[in-house]
Amino acid sequence: MPMVAHKSPYTLLISEDDMPLNPRKESDNLGKMVCWHSHYQLGDQHKFDEPRDFLTQILFQTYASNAKTIYDFIKAGKAADAKFQYNRSNREWELWENIGLASSDWYKTSSYPASLKGGDIPCWFLDDCLSALKNFEMISLLEQSGQIVLMPLYLYDHSGITMSTSPFSCPWDSGQVGWIYADRDMMEKEYGVVTPEVIKQVQTVLENEVETYDYYLTDQCYGFQLFEGDVEIDSCWGFLGDIRSLQNNLKEYMPEGFENIVENLQYESDNFDIEEYIHELKDTDELEYAR
Repeated sequence: MPMVAHKSPYTLLISEDDMPLNPRKESDNLGKMVCWHSHYQLGDQHKFDEPRDFLTQILFQTYASNAKTIYDFIKAGKAADAKFQYNRSNREWELWENIGLASSDWYKTSSYPASLKGGDIPCWFLDDCLSALKNFEMISLLEQSGQIVLMPLYLYDHSGITMSTSPFSCPWDSGQVGWIYADRDMMEKEYGVVTPEVIKQVQTVLENEVETYDYYLTDQCYGFQLFEGDVEIDSCWGFLGDIRSLQNNLKEYMPEGFENIVENLQYESDNFDIEEYIHELKDTDELEYAR
């Protein structure tokens, strides 16, 4: 629905942008947004077939140089469906997984020589261990690492779609569709040394990126045309946000001394005709022409 404001000699028209640019493709973003949905292409392009593939790879990258943390997690009995047992005859640590329906359905799925310590443990065994963890355990390990900021993405799909980092109240039309994240390399590239303060700043940045993307998904995309008399003197498109933020952002585009014209914006009908509007102003002498 268009909006219009007039402050002689200027008329400002705000219209919905019918061809907005996708902020995940056309803007520089700190975070990476990975999503899975059967009907929509959301977020950034990625190569992961399912969420578990993403969690496994990002956790492997995070702990490849400190795999002992993963082994200690399993050895301490913190994994729901994985445990280590020491085989004295073979002198091996064996990985056992509960892969059945009953709590007693434990099977040995992998092992490594006990003589190998820390970084000497092969990467394939770390991969085997990660495959034995549940998704929520991998997420917890990622969050504890201090190497990544990982935030869930939820989608509400009902007469349109909207996205948030917090769950929606309706369980039937909403659910988690992925994550937005920034790993240590991404944070260091942007901020240098990663400190607790940087982590908090990154969390805010990622929240803002999701909010901006949600404006795109919910069609809160606008452009303006500025007329002096009946002549269009300026225009710009690609504004994303609510009306208040739009008003604030447009002030810098207005002629000096006329910034507050944005406060006079009024909604018009969908069949609003700007030329007819300006013509009526002219006929009633409400518009003064610049000489």
